[in-house]
Parts: sequence; C-alpha cells; structure tokens
Amino acid sequence: MSPRPHSREIILDAAEIVVLEGGAAHLTFEAVADRAGVSKGGVIYHFPSKETLLEAMVSRLLQCFTDQQAQAALDLPEGPQRELAAYVMASLTGNDETRRISAALLAVAANDPKLLAPVREYYREWFARLEGFGLRFERAAAISLAVDGLWLLELLQLSPLNQAQRDRLSREIFRLMEEEQ
Repeated sequence: MSPRPHSREIILDAAEIVVLEGGAAHLTFEAVADRAGVSKGGVIYHFPSKETLLEAMVSRLLQCFTDQQAQAALDLPEGPQRELAAYVMASLTGNDETRRISAALLAVAANDPKLLAPVREYYREWFARLEGFGLRFERAAAISLAVDGLWLLELLQLSPLNQAQRDRLSREIFRLMEEEQ
C-alpha cells in the first residue's frame, strides 16, 4: 500500500488543476479548496496567502524540471557534458501539462516578478556551473540559451517550427556539444 499524499501536495495538485482548467486568474482559495476536497481554512493553513501558494507552485514546477534533468542524466554516459546534455533533454521533452502550468504561472509572475525568485536563483547557479561542462563557457551558455529560447517559444505557442525542423534543431544542439572537446 502506498503512503497517503500529504495535504500540502494534494492542495498543490488541486491548484495546478485549477490553473490548467481556468487559468491563473481563477486561482482562488475557494476553487483550490473545492478541487482538493479540503476547507478554505485547510488551504490557508498550508498557504497563508495566494502569493505563498503561487511561490510553492513555481518551486514545485522547478523541482519537477530538476527531477526530469536528473532522470535524463541517468541514461547518459559519464562525462563532463552529461549534465548539460541532461538539461537539453529535459528542456526539449517536457510534457504539455507542465507547459500549460508554466505558461499560466508565467502570466501571474509577469504581474509579480518576485514570484520568479527561485527560478532566478536556479539560473544563477546553472550559469555558474557551465564552465565545468567540458565546453567553453560561451558555447555551453549558447546551447543553454538556445534550448531555453525554443522552450519559451513553445511555451508561449509562438514557435514557427514544424516537427521536422524542431527535430533537426534538436540534433544540431546536441552536435554543438560534441563538436568542441
């Protein structure tokens, strides 16, 4: 028998469903409580403000990405570029649900940039580590930024690429990692 999910996780699951179904504008304590099957007070106990709920959602999304990155690394050979390759793989293989949640949270964060503090910290640490990936910093940063740009275009549904073009671009990004040793 698997352990019962913690109330905080159930509430975060419910908040994600509310955002997916109605957008971030519909994220209210009442809507989350109804979806989670808890009282509004139960939501407030774990998340005293809407801001703390949104911060937790952003942190959870970031943790989901770092977990995907770690999982991708398990399938790659040891070496200095393993972490960068895992980053590329995790960025290029995200699922539609994660993208929709990300887009909704990005819309909220545009109105309150401090909600992105955990993401800023992640990128600060990430770029500080790029020197150690067996590539010149500039090349590793260009690869990272290319992947992030593609991810963002797809997140905002602005990418003009068809699937064949995207596949070729993905292969080119990986080739750039192999080219410089």
